[in-house]
Amino acid sequence: MNDNSQNTVVLDTTIEGYLRGCVGFDVDDSAISTILIDRGLLPGTDVTELDKRTKELCKADLYMWCASTPSVKGSIEDSHGVWKHKEGGTQSSAFDKRNLRAMANDIYKRYGENTTGSTIRMTARGMRIWRK
Repeated sequence: MNDNSQNTVVLDTTIEGYLRGCVGFDVDDSAISTILIDRGLLPGTDVTELDKRTKELCKADLYMWCASTPSVKGSIEDSHGVWKHKEGGTQSSAFDKRNLRAMANDIYKRYGENTTGSTIRMTARGMRIWRK
């Protein structure tokens, strides 16, 4: 039997590769570096060496970073008559950002980290019109 295989897949098992695979956004190297520094991890750490708590908290930090990015980023559009061309860029809605924050806060709560959320509730009582 031949030990050579045509299906060789090299997986990026570093924490950086893991985090990039968690979201559908282009993540800046500086953002990942900040997350790693805040969590006390070294760049290039093999993700299989980390416990589930650390991986999920890094993922929550990444979700919060994605939720804080601009809604439209790096888009270039050219047009001439009926011809149009658009390069790069991403766009996210308020709904997307709200979901990212909710997923991050769920992870933070699971591991006892402080979450950002308001405890103030507003109740509408109606309005009266007073006649003079």
